[in-house]
Amino acid sequence: MLAVLPSIEHSHKVNVVHRVAAKLVDLFLVIFVALLLPYPLGPLLGFAYSLVADGIPHDKWKGQSIGKKLFGLQVINQVRQEPADLRDSIMRNAPVGVVTFFAIIPLWGWVILTLIGIPLMALEIYLMVKVDTGHRLGDVMGQTDVVSIRSRQQ
Repeated sequence: MLAVLPSIEHSHKVNVVHRVAAKLVDLFLVIFVALLLPYPLGPLLGFAYSLVADGIPHDKWKGQSIGKKLFGLQVINQVRQEPADLRDSIMRNAPVGVVTFFAIIPLWGWVILTLIGIPLMALEIYLMVKVDTGHRLGDVMGQTDVVSIRSRQQ
């Protein structure tokens, strides 16, 4: 399996719309869980998912959050050239995780989440568009790359 993974030097920039849509699916799940389950369990589980989503330790989900699975994307560790594990996921999702952590705080936390989260997401999208490799801050922190599984299967 390692032979079919692209090296970081030869990978192509993944469609930014697909990456953003996959992240929106995951953020919707975080918010849904935070609102559905009783406080503080819901926000804590949403926060935990926002950190570990790309490193779910299951054969069918390696390097894929639910959003990435839906859009045929996978997170790859640049050094090991294999799907992201839990550590990689926590490192790359730390910027989003910091923001979702505020969801634990009733009312004011959601205000802070919005005030910090929207500019941070805008920065992440800007980096995906402007950086030649399509890396966002989280990709640099986690030494990860996002690849399209669909394009590798064709």
